[in-house]
Amino acid sequence: MIRTLTEHDDLELERVGYERGDVLRPGTGRPDAHRYRVEVANPLVLDGLVLLEEDAGAYRFLDTNRVPLTVRDLRRFRVLVKVSEASPAAREATGIASQPSSPDLADLRDDALDNGLLDGVDFAIGATTAVEAITFDEGFTVGYRDAGTTSTLFASRSFAQARAVFLDEACWLGAERGRGPYVGRDQAVGTEEWTVAMVVAAYERRLLEGP
Repeated sequence: MIRTLTEHDDLELERVGYERGDVLRPGTGRPDAHRYRVEVANPLVLDGLVLLEEDAGAYRFLDTNRVPLTVRDLRRFRVLVKVSEASPAAREATGIASQPSSPDLADLRDDALDNGLLDGVDFAIGATTAVEAITFDEGFTVGYRDAGTTSTLFASRSFAQARAVFLDEACWLGAERGRGPYVGRDQAVGTEEWTVAMVVAAYERRLLEGP
């Protein structure tokens, strides 16, 4: 069921996993989950510009074009406020190691490993069976794979640009699991110093231009 999010939806939600995902569940207080609350006084909520989808106890937020909003989007637009961080939890290495097809990609894999990340678990270069990982594909495309579906985070003609984004995203995902150089750091969302009007304007541009 999809409906408009309203000022009465004072929900407390949680997510296990990286904030690039879009599925949340009712809060249980489990230590490996990030906890959030809906900011019901947000102008975007009051103006009916955010939709809520509920399915079998899982929640997703959508814009009025019915495009899913990731948890990171929701924090950026201040629809969700983070209440507490998850405790980092190591994940067993169950993925298949990457098979780089060029020296540049082999070097990229080595860079990720040097950062303490697990190949086929935290990151993947090329095809992968990972459940949740940051991916790097031909065409210099960085993706986020979650539950078998990969969404594009960044694409560029520049290998150097894509490499930087890939390593940054992979290190943040690794930090969720207690690995890599970003453990213990809080990931900024980029709008912390913006006024409310600036946040609303950015959201309206999203509706006009797409995510």
